[in-house]
Amino acid sequence: MKKLTYFPGCSAHGTSEEFDKTVKMVMNALDVQMEELPDWNCCGATSAHTMSETLAYALPLRNLILAERLNNNIMAIPCASCYQRMKVTKVHMDDNPGLAHKINSTVVEEGTYEGKVAIKSMLQYCYEDIGLEAIKAKVTNSLAGMKLACYYGCLLTRPKAITQFDSPEYPISMDHIVEALGAKATEFDYKTECCGASFSISDTEVVINLSGQVLAMAKESGAHAIVVACPLCQSNLDMRQPDIEKHTGKKYDLPIFYLTQLMALAFGMPKEEMMFDKHIIPVDGALANIGKIEPVPEKSKKTKKAVEAESEVE
Repeated sequence: MKKLTYFPGCSAHGTSEEFDKTVKMVMNALDVQMEELPDWNCCGATSAHTMSETLAYALPLRNLILAERLNNNIMAIPCASCYQRMKVTKVHMDDNPGLAHKINSTVVEEGTYEGKVAIKSMLQYCYEDIGLEAIKAKVTNSLAGMKLACYYGCLLTRPKAITQFDSPEYPISMDHIVEALGAKATEFDYKTECCGASFSISDTEVVINLSGQVLAMAKESGAHAIVVACPLCQSNLDMRQPDIEKHTGKKYDLPIFYLTQLMALAFGMPKEEMMFDKHIIPVDGALANIGKIEPVPEKSKKTKKAVEAESEVE
């Protein structure tokens, strides 16, 4: 059994509780024992780093020190903002011992930072540490028939020097996971474009414009739904979708699933436990595509054979 420290962050205990719940369901199914970080505190996203450099580092650093008290080598984080703040802090502390000592003095009562625990997003943990074969082995309810636009947002893979995971421009890890579940990942060029993030309240127009472009491109890709691994992305694309449709005069009707909701569904877990009723955009239309396998056009079959033949020659 794998062991993992789990940092839920503020959103997992509030607005994105369906993400938190399905993460726990999926990890249990994959034989991962999660230990929630005791006495964790807010990471400071998204305001702390705009107000005080010391505060921006001190808040995540306290969590990193607490994580080192546990007997786990990895701390996984579902929220992209929490992951970003924690990973930025870890990289800067590891690269600059002087800064680490300076910031550590503000949380000295919690202990001394040693840099022993790796920080990963839940997406990265599933892809790198669980692996596609283990995920595929748990599928009892294939999602074949579903076409999904995998949306990573702007924090999970960027900047490359910090995240050290996947491509910052055209990542494919989530695509591979949904295909391991049986679904088809569409060719989607807006994978890492910003949705407007925390401007959802302070400047709604920014979110409507940016998220509107993401929805439009996902629809153009032929997707039945969008899959995400970030609470802010899910909220902006789902909650603001009716406003975006009103603004653009276009109907998108694209449910926004958390990756772990679809994993739980493919693992054969009860649909009523996945909290689909929390979604603003109804999910039933997208889910109805499961099992509807489209025939492969004759031209595509020939192309595939030609590619295989060329590969054999090489």
